[in-house]
Amino acid sequence: MKRKSLTAWAACAMAMTLLLGACSNGTNGNNNATGTAQPGNSQGESSGNGEPAEKGDPFEKYDPPIEVHVARPVDQTWTYPKGDSIDDNVWYREYESLLGIKIVHDWTALASEYNRKLNVSIASGALPEVFSVSASQLKQLADAGQLEDLTAAYEKYASDHTKKLQMGDGGAALASATFNGKLLAIPVVNAPIYEPNLLWVRTDWLKKLNLPEPKTIDDVFAISEAFTKQDPDGNGQNDTFGLAVNNYLYGAITSITGFSNAYHAYPQTWVKDESGQVAYGSAQPEMKQALAKLQEMYKDGQLDREFGVKDGNKVAEDIAANKFGMAFGANWNPYVFYDAVKKNPEMDWKPFPVPSIDGTPTKASAGFSASGYVVARKGFKHPEAVVKMLNLHEEVVHGSRRNEGQFITVEEDGERINTSRLSIVQSGVSNEGVLESLALLREAIKNEDESLLKDALTETDKYGPTVDYLKTGNMENWAVAHQYFGFETTMDNYTGDRLLMTAFGGQTPTMTDKWATLDKLEKETFTKIIMGAASVDEFDTFVEDWNKLGGETILQEINDWLSEQQ
Repeated sequence: MKRKSLTAWAACAMAMTLLLGACSNGTNGNNNATGTAQPGNSQGESSGNGEPAEKGDPFEKYDPPIEVHVARPVDQTWTYPKGDSIDDNVWYREYESLLGIKIVHDWTALASEYNRKLNVSIASGALPEVFSVSASQLKQLADAGQLEDLTAAYEKYASDHTKKLQMGDGGAALASATFNGKLLAIPVVNAPIYEPNLLWVRTDWLKKLNLPEPKTIDDVFAISEAFTKQDPDGNGQNDTFGLAVNNYLYGAITSITGFSNAYHAYPQTWVKDESGQVAYGSAQPEMKQALAKLQEMYKDGQLDREFGVKDGNKVAEDIAANKFGMAFGANWNPYVFYDAVKKNPEMDWKPFPVPSIDGTPTKASAGFSASGYVVARKGFKHPEAVVKMLNLHEEVVHGSRRNEGQFITVEEDGERINTSRLSIVQSGVSNEGVLESLALLREAIKNEDESLLKDALTETDKYGPTVDYLKTGNMENWAVAHQYFGFETTMDNYTGDRLLMTAFGGQTPTMTDKWATLDKLEKETFTKIIMGAASVDEFDTFVEDWNKLGGETILQEINDWLSEQQ
């Protein structure tokens, strides 16, 4: 199979760097000819007069090449182009060809076994040079002084493009990888902008009952009551409900998270209190108010009386059976509704922002922006190699050269093969990158001009189906188009400080031991309150018990942890 190389574009990129005067050519100050650090002097250190060291070439090649020993998780379902393997693939060949970095596996493990095997390595001190870790493993290794400081290497060698993407969440992920002023990991940055719960409403029922689209929370309550009591499905039976909720309570489908956000409550989210300390969103007074209203709606028949035993799949079946008219969920919920729409051609759903209880705009709950980390063992001689591999990934997958070479997806014998997962250091598209791409997608759809997507990093596959649906009403593209409508709602309402990202993304020791108990307590108590099996005041007992059973200790551990990341 023909394989393209990155060498040509890299040469071009390096030439541009030279023209801009940013290339050090591996000969500045304290560096040797390969651009690697001399003993006792990390690359990117201060030059000695208080000034930062000269900026390095993000793609500077090691000559002679170096070996980097890694450990990594693999998946038995992964497929490779003919002749390739986990040990010899397009990414590894380009690391060596372009950067002079030869990857050597100390070990690999199936994803399900990786953490167990890594924990053994951590306990024994037999660590590879570069490997991926969870937030709790990062903290353990940082506390033990087992990680190489990447601060100077990142400052000197991270490309402007890499830094932009890494800062796309406002710097939260990088801050979580920094301990006592030292960058000890490269975070895998993702985009929490995908997560806000939107209010999804059956607009065909709105039209049938002559109801306005929801603009205020009172509109939402009125619609819920009408969908329950005015027979919107027209079958003459009292068998519809205003709001769909599943027995898990939270998540991206038929969740109470969006409803709670209307009350400025953020369940299962670590929030900052007025003193700047982390508190638990589910245990705040605003959550009690949200539960009180849900209890009132349940008593009025607006929630399925059996929701406590129905998971998301069962609720989806009930949606297809014309039982529900509203649900809170993520932008991709149209894929959940799609079977229902196919069975009920008159059905249509539309996303709306969540109105607030008091007129103050709602903020949407979102998870943490770092889903993992890549670290280097203490004493690793080439910390800048980690940064250079990150630069390569960001340029090929998310940068101006992402359409060149066989580095993202290839087709072979009719099979699409994802190769981007094989890169050692990688990151997702950050909030900033997603929002920029969605803005381009909106312009492209508005103008029916696909060429406007040439600089988009993601979601370009939504263009064709959405344009087709808007022009022809082709139901095969209903779900894609309606996800795009969800994107529009998110773009217009949940950017900046209206996206409330959880303040902590790790796992403390007490969380490991106690979280299952605390989570069970929360969901059982909240379900009983909603169903009227417990009074709303049972919430206060829940808060007391949550703290006694480990919550107070967890909060102390979190705040101590975050105090080190300054």
